[in-house]
Amino acid sequence: MVNTNAHRTYRLSVNDWLALEQFYMRWSDQPDWPSESRAREAWDRLVQTWQVGAWLGDAAVAVAMDGSRPVGFAAVTLAMDEPTHGRAMEVGTFVAPTHRGTDVNRELKRWSAREAARLGAQWLAACIPVANVRACRAFVKLFPNAMAYETPHHSDVPWRDYLKRRAFAAGEPVRLYIVRLDGDSHPT
Repeated sequence: MVNTNAHRTYRLSVNDWLALEQFYMRWSDQPDWPSESRAREAWDRLVQTWQVGAWLGDAAVAVAMDGSRPVGFAAVTLAMDEPTHGRAMEVGTFVAPTHRGTDVNRELKRWSAREAARLGAQWLAACIPVANVRACRAFVKLFPNAMAYETPHHSDVPWRDYLKRRAFAAGEPVRLYIVRLDGDSHPT
């Protein structure tokens, strides 16, 4: 099946909690929806942390809209802020299966890099389950200079503690991608 929506431009609605709720209601039953936020209570807690983060100025969520329908989202949240590494923001995305391969992911990731930089980050991080080969491949395609670390293989890397926390939270092995936010790292 050829997707005729390829190379469209989608409107991004930032911190649109109603559109995000509509997206959750439509797509959270998908098998690849993150299991840690599938339950209603867990999703509500996650959204509340994003809302507080947006209010504090260290988080934002963009919802990709196809007309009036939400078709994907990206959440940018504070990963770490310390003297050794500087500030890192983590991006998490989910694109509706009906809109994969239509540049929604590219637009959301472009936004996430710009938003992370606007929020003062030197780094953009993404923790992707190792088993999610499609998402890993998509991230590297957009950020070819990303450094990748995987649990438990990297015990002596600067991002080790963060990687361990994220793998524990995910309940499965994850690959941590780190992108330096400078002029050469933004996706084109």
